[in-house]
Amino acid sequence: MTPERWTAFVGVLLVVLCTPGPDFAVVLRHALADPRRGAKAAAGIVTGLAGHTAAAALGLSAVLAARPDVLTAVRFAGAAYLGWLGVQALRAAFARAPAAAARVRSSRPYLDGLAGNLLNPKALLFFLGLIPQFVVPGPTVTAQLLLLAGTTVLASVMWWAIVIPVVARGRAALARSRVRRAVDAATGGALLAVAVGVARG
Repeated sequence: MTPERWTAFVGVLLVVLCTPGPDFAVVLRHALADPRRGAKAAAGIVTGLAGHTAAAALGLSAVLAARPDVLTAVRFAGAAYLGWLGVQALRAAFARAPAAAARVRSSRPYLDGLAGNLLNPKALLFFLGLIPQFVVPGPTVTAQLLLLAGTTVLASVMWWAIVIPVVARGRAALARSRVRRAVDAATGGALLAVAVGVARG
């Protein structure tokens, strides 16, 4: 693989990682409650991302993509989980008492991040289509694929290492009741919208 191809891949990858989506919404909610919870949610996302990229690198994604029934099951499971996270966020937004809101938000951050990422078939198909575009045919294909997979995971870790401290610094302002409710309502609505989009395929 040439340095130019790797640099181009990193450029595309950074755009994808930095675009807010369901992963960002999950990390944001947990990081606002506690930066350590945000880190656990991010760790779950990175684990899921490692699974997707490794599957794409090893060709498993191609096998799954050839089985519409499997992808359909994964799609609906992912939509259901994202929808559940959205409902939890909306319940926290409209909870009458802070204690009730805290109980609503007391989910498992690592599992939220892991399941939300792994059960997203669009992520699987995205990496299946993206990674091979930057590989040079030849005897080192497997090594190149693993390099790109490792680059993806490392870039994700660095991205969340930036996001979580930034969110932590703004917790004081974001912790105000009205602002917190607005954030929960916005992230809940966003997660529900994504869940509907995933379900529709």
